[in-house]
Amino acid sequence: MNSRRKFIGDTGKILAGTLLTSSLTAEAFAKNSKISPNDKINIALIGCKGMGWTNLTSLLKIPEVVCVALCDVDDSVLNQRAGELMQQTGKKVKLYKDFRKLLENKDIDAVVIGTPDHWHCLMMVMACEAGKDVYVEKPVGNSIAECLTMVAAQQKYRRVVQAGQWQRSQQHW
Repeated sequence: MNSRRKFIGDTGKILAGTLLTSSLTAEAFAKNSKISPNDKINIALIGCKGMGWTNLTSLLKIPEVVCVALCDVDDSVLNQRAGELMQQTGKKVKLYKDFRKLLENKDIDAVVIGTPDHWHCLMMVMACEAGKDVYVEKPVGNSIAECLTMVAAQQKYRRVVQAGQWQRSQQHW
C-alpha cells in the first residue's frame, strides 16, 4: 500500500535526481571525452522527419559520428533524406522501412529514435535488446508504465540511453 509519506519521499528523490542531472551538462561530459581517432560511432536514424533529422544533422557535426543507415516507413521521406545525406557526407547509407531489420545490423552502434512518440518505448527497448545505445526524442514514453519498462530495459541490457532535451542540456539552462 502506498502512503502519502512514501509518495512525498519518492517525489523528493526524483526532484533531487533531476536537479543533480541538470548540473551535469552534455558540454561538461564532452570536454572530458577521449575517443581514439580510429574509433567511429556508427549511428542510424529511425524516423527521418522533424526532430529525428535535426538530431542526426547535429550528431554528424561530431567527427567521430558516422551515419550508416536510415529508417522510415514513408518511401518519399526516406529517399529524400538519403539524397540529402549523400550530398552532405558523400556517403550512401543503408535504407530500411522496418526498424526491426535495422536493429539486426551488427555494424550499428547506436540509434536515434525520432519517430512519433507512441513508438518510443517499443523501439528503445528493442534497440537495447539488440545491443544498441539509444538517443530517444522526448517525450520518452506516454505513461509511467512505459517509462518504467524503458528504464528496466536500459538496466538489463546495460546500454547508454539519452533522452532528447533540446535546450535543456546546455549550461545557460
